[in-house]
Amino acid sequence: MFPPPRLRLHLLLSTLLWVVCETASFWHDNWTGLGPLIHVTGANGPLTVGLPLNAVVRDALRGRDWWLASSRSRNQIIALLKSSLPDPESMIDCMHDDVYMWKADHHAPSNTFSAAKTWIALHPNGIPVPWHSSVWFKDRVPKHAFICWVVAWNRLHTRDRLRSWGLNTPSVCVLCNGADETHDLLFFQCHFSGQVWSFFTRRAGLTPPPQLMASLLWLKTASTSKNISLIIKLLFQASVYLIWRERNLRIHSSNFRNPPQIIKEIQLLVRARLDPLSRSQSTAPLGSSLLVTWFALFQD
Repeated sequence: MFPPPRLRLHLLLSTLLWVVCETASFWHDNWTGLGPLIHVTGANGPLTVGLPLNAVVRDALRGRDWWLASSRSRNQIIALLKSSLPDPESMIDCMHDDVYMWKADHHAPSNTFSAAKTWIALHPNGIPVPWHSSVWFKDRVPKHAFICWVVAWNRLHTRDRLRSWGLNTPSVCVLCNGADETHDLLFFQCHFSGQVWSFFTRRAGLTPPPQLMASLLWLKTASTSKNISLIIKLLFQASVYLIWRERNLRIHSSNFRNPPQIIKEIQLLVRARLDPLSRSQSTAPLGSSLLVTWFALFQD
């Protein structure tokens, strides 16, 4: 969910370092080098110190000093603000127009705007998750990777989640009709989806763990062969994608397919993805392309 437009504007302006004379916003512009002073004092700052929220720097001057200079208040906000204000002489003697430069986070101020640096400042990178390379690898199929990403965050609207929200919906898995539907059951602990995934792992002589999150971590080191490692990631994501689609089709239509039909479609999808990748392996030794590995292990 995005913040409201006014808040987004303030967030954007907080990346500006203003080199000011007197007309910059006292509370919202970064004219002291400490960031917007409203962030220093908090929302109650203007009311506590008696300076309106729309005040400019000039409004805070009384003669040749700050209006707070003579205050003896022990209020923490007032004391904090007084310690944050620069020498007033630099404001009083300034005779040129305001000059502003962009300063995103720890980068040096610059008069050149950088969209990339500003984006990173407004949207800091989070802590990397341990399974990211199993989802966002280079040669992924985008729509398969997206669904796999949603699954990794446990955000699919599975029946157990719907019921936890108070919805009156059946709990049983529509694929196996043997247990309550959860993320772990769908991928791949139910009999139906387990047949699909194990068809490919057995072909490669691999034994993945039964739990979904453990499988995502296992994919990172599933094989020492680069070809098999890539193919098994593509197969995993295609399996997740088509299992979820089959689940939805069974709920919303009368179309039912069995595991061999799902397996065949996965083979078609992954084979189509491997074709251009295999052609681009111009430096690969004869007989070691992705398609050679594919037909040797995963498709008769």
